[in-house]
Amino acid sequence: MVNLAIVGLGAWGRKLVTATKDSQKARFTHAVVRRADAAQEFAGAHGLAVSEDYASVLADPTVDGVVSCGPAHLHAEHSLQALRAGKPVLAIKPMALAGAQARALRDEAQARGLALALAYNRRFTSNIQALLAEVKAGAIGDVLHTEGDFCVHRYHKIREGGWKGDPQSSPPGGLADHVLYLTIETLGKIADVHAISRSNVSDNRLADSTAVLARAHGGSTAFLTGIGVTADDFRFQVYGSRGWVEARGATRFRLETIDGRKVDETLPKAEAERLEVEAFADALAGRAPFPVSVDDAVHGVEALEAIAASANERRIVAVG
Repeated sequence: MVNLAIVGLGAWGRKLVTATKDSQKARFTHAVVRRADAAQEFAGAHGLAVSEDYASVLADPTVDGVVSCGPAHLHAEHSLQALRAGKPVLAIKPMALAGAQARALRDEAQARGLALALAYNRRFTSNIQALLAEVKAGAIGDVLHTEGDFCVHRYHKIREGGWKGDPQSSPPGGLADHVLYLTIETLGKIADVHAISRSNVSDNRLADSTAVLARAHGGSTAFLTGIGVTADDFRFQVYGSRGWVEARGATRFRLETIDGRKVDETLPKAEAERLEVEAFADALAGRAPFPVSVDDAVHGVEALEAIAASANERRIVAVG
């Protein structure tokens, strides 16, 4: 059993703690928050030792690893502190807001021989697992193009003043990272991006919608969309030289090949948040490498940085 500390007990942090309550591989034993009094009821119900002193938690020898789950602009700082204290890190996406920060985290982890992993729950849904297995098996041939959409009804609720309403923490294309990591995993490293965004729908300065055209180093292409002011939707589709495969929502799975194979089914829903934490525990225990490589996680941050620059500067931007 791996004992974990979580930094941040907002909605997502609480979701991770709740998701792993029955896990046989990992458990959360400590939580670091800004205001301990506000977290006491939840912490008590889940057996967490809650503290406002991050350094003391990092010094605790019973803590085997840290999950960085605070505000996005603090992920890199909190993760770096943990690595320097000798603790492996599972960083909630985005791992960092700048490529230089992400590379510094990778260098620190490698220098100390510590695990650094990217927490991305959609990588563990049942339909994405099926999609990646088909791509890896060559069912759709050579990958030519991917398309991904992530849409939520969220930005209408965000006002200026907090970190969520700050374009530095939520840059243009930030929502597209829900399909970006899958794009990198299926296409490989991205060479350049061209992003277009608009910011005149919600009552804040965020990019309400962003469309991204990307080109991989191998020549394949991708189209990514992130919209924060419409009904919820998630889709990721991979087109190959012999067919295509699609995941929609958390369970819908479709495939069609040129030789007549067709699949259209709803798969059982996976406990994605528990599975990602357990994958981190497996990596710490040496049972299996974490599914998302550190290099891909770092490249994802570099790509997000390029997407924001492209949208803001209205030009094609090279990645990395």
